[in-house]
Amino acid sequence: MIYLDNAATTPPEPSVLETYTKVYESFWANPHSLHKIGERAEQLLEQARSQVTTLLDGAGYRAIFTSGATESNNLAIRGVAEMYRSRGNHLITTNSEHPSVANVMEYLEQRGFRITRLPVGADGAVTVEQVREVLTDDTILVSIMMVNNESGAINPIRELAQLLKNHRALFHVDAVQGVGKIPFSLQECPVDFLSLSAHKFFGLKGSGTLILRERQIIQSQMIGGGQEFDLRSGTADVPRAAAFAKALRLATENLPVQHAEVTRLNQIIHQRLNGIDGVIINSPETGSPYILNCSVAGIRPETILHGLVKKEIYISTVSACSSKKTELSPIILAMTGDEDRAAHAIRISLSSKTTESEIIQFLDQFESTIAELR
Repeated sequence: MIYLDNAATTPPEPSVLETYTKVYESFWANPHSLHKIGERAEQLLEQARSQVTTLLDGAGYRAIFTSGATESNNLAIRGVAEMYRSRGNHLITTNSEHPSVANVMEYLEQRGFRITRLPVGADGAVTVEQVREVLTDDTILVSIMMVNNESGAINPIRELAQLLKNHRALFHVDAVQGVGKIPFSLQECPVDFLSLSAHKFFGLKGSGTLILRERQIIQSQMIGGGQEFDLRSGTADVPRAAAFAKALRLATENLPVQHAEVTRLNQIIHQRLNGIDGVIINSPETGSPYILNCSVAGIRPETILHGLVKKEIYISTVSACSSKKTELSPIILAMTGDEDRAAHAIRISLSSKTTESEIIQFLDQFESTIAELR
């Protein structure tokens, strides 16, 4: 099997599963209980929380453990909107966000908030100047993703953080496709909110984090016992928190070397695809090396996907396998303005475990599959 759909999910690292199991066996007590075994569980929870912020150079930040980035995004965006509506009702985002951000913006828009959706350029990113031009005294939140999940485009998060340091608006970043794959430091890039999901870097599904400044107040989206600093009520899942911290440590401890190797593999794919007739690469050269998006003219992407599945090779497309009508990729359409390219978009996504041998085998089968279909 050759798995190149790592932007969708990654397989859990065995040592992460081992951490989860061991912690569940030994620290199963409720961490909010006052007795000794509850206190032991709480200590481990706080240790995991501290490790997560330390790994991201996050002095002055705290980590709230969630069920994943969708919950983290909702908590940050709705939490700010509902808490600070008296200050203003304007939010800024892009036209290329993940549905867990884009759909929340639509929800708020229906409830009277004013949403500015900045168009991305041909490189799939927005500019600092675009954000500066639409900032007003009424702006309470800017939410822009770090790395686009379809194109791999990287937004100028560090520069935007510097811009917003001198503005009352808070800055939320969906970093699901970035952290654990490209270098990141909260001290160098002081955003207000950062959303993460463990299963994107060999952690567990149902495991996420919202990292925010220690003194930041937002409106909780869950009413209950007031756990997680009264921001996420419910009995904390200590084993999953420990597993999250373990996965993040593994993902970041050798990151420069891993990034360089994935970049090399990405270049191999680029060179080969550029030589195949009818294949157009959509991902920008300045994007994340972990994601490469291309379009194959004249062939439905689902057909290519099915052809590769028969050979036990797994990539992805925006369309469901059973779809009778090819869907347009809104991200590729926003970047290119070309409906044909958007209708034929295919995503190839790598991980730090992807090998050159797998890439060569994939490219051989990809090219032969296209030739067979034609």
